[in-house]
Amino acid sequence: MLLNNNQKLELYCVIVFSLFFIILLQIHLMSALIAGLLTYTLTLKLDIFLSSKMNRFSNKSKLISVLLLSIVISIIFIGGFSYLFGWFVGMAKNPNQAMYNIQSIIDSISSTLPDNIKEYLPDDINEIKYTIILYLKEHVLYLQSIIKRIFHTLIILIIGMIIGLIFGFQENRRNLKEQNIIEYTPLTQTLKICLNRLVLVFQYVAISQVMIALFNATMTAIFLFIILPIFTIYLPFSKSLVIATFIFGLIPIIGNIIVNILMFFVAFTVSFKVALIVLLYLILIHKFEYILNAKIVGSKIHAGICELLIAMLFFETLFGVVGLIFAPIFYAFLKLSLKELELI
Repeated sequence: MLLNNNQKLELYCVIVFSLFFIILLQIHLMSALIAGLLTYTLTLKLDIFLSSKMNRFSNKSKLISVLLLSIVISIIFIGGFSYLFGWFVGMAKNPNQAMYNIQSIIDSISSTLPDNIKEYLPDDINEIKYTIILYLKEHVLYLQSIIKRIFHTLIILIIGMIIGLIFGFQENRRNLKEQNIIEYTPLTQTLKICLNRLVLVFQYVAISQVMIALFNATMTAIFLFIILPIFTIYLPFSKSLVIATFIFGLIPIIGNIIVNILMFFVAFTVSFKVALIVLLYLILIHKFEYILNAKIVGSKIHAGICELLIAMLFFETLFGVVGLIFAPIFYAFLKLSLKELELI
């Protein structure tokens, strides 16, 4: 099948986008792209909503949407840092109380462990202090590198969000001038088509992630409030765990890991066997969610579940967790582009 000039140009842009994605994965900047796509998409959606609801300020709806998103993002980051800073300051001001709380948790955990495991746990507060100080001394460089990596990732995310907000604002300014016909070059027009397709695919994946978060929260609620009580097992902080499951579930892969750790340790305070049962249940849920994710995204781009699962496995092998997160976006973008070109 011979391609016309427009198809050749679009295929060239798809290849450029694909190479750009791979380079970003290699240099660990994909988180910035995902953050930018998120704020860009939210800006466009919020602008459409505000312009339809606020006829009087329709010309300024984009500016208002950018300001609202900027305020929300600032509140989230400032609130999160304030909470963590206050938590660390509280521990520093009253270290004895912190050690006492740790000792209480260890005592409750040790009462449920077999005897051959108990001997590896510290016996008193002094031993806990000694163990923590020894660990910090032995792993100080490793901890410093982790802290630097976390701050580096946060800075990348913030920069990506800012870029997304700027692009979203500029896109609307162009739309406001649409009455003045602007003639784009063929390459610019094709790049815009590819960008719009990427945003569309990102919306598919984002909707999929929200549905997965709802699925995880629902299954967790059923497990905590129905299944476990049948066997007279009650986990503390059950309501908080369900809410945390939904909130962290909006973050692909990493959010699930955080929730799994929280639930495992909460279950550990009840019983070692309960902790193992909870861990097994969570593993089963999260394995099933890969299939659910592939099913939701695949239905939008007419891709089979096996196709997306293979793409996720391939990208996870090559690029790690970030590759696993980005695999549905990349594969959906690539297949949708090839379908538009009538190559598949």
